[in-house]
Amino acid sequence: MNFYAHHIGDYLTATAHLTWLEDAAYRRLLDLYYSREQMIPADLAQACRLVRATSKDERKAVETVLMEFFTESPEGW
Repeated sequence: MNFYAHHIGDYLTATAHLTWLEDAAYRRLLDLYYSREQMIPADLAQACRLVRATSKDERKAVETVLMEFFTESPEGW
């Protein structure tokens, strides 16, 4: 998918509580999800690698965002 609607007001309302790192993780996870048009891998290490989360804090942000905004299944997020 080359395009998805991003409503800034809705996004800001839903994410105002996120830290800077969590917000960056969420945007990268959204981009990954829509660009690949498939689920985010269930394996946290693999998901982190795909969104370039390398530090401990970045990986924690990815985990936090996945748990809050995505639904986990055996196949992925």
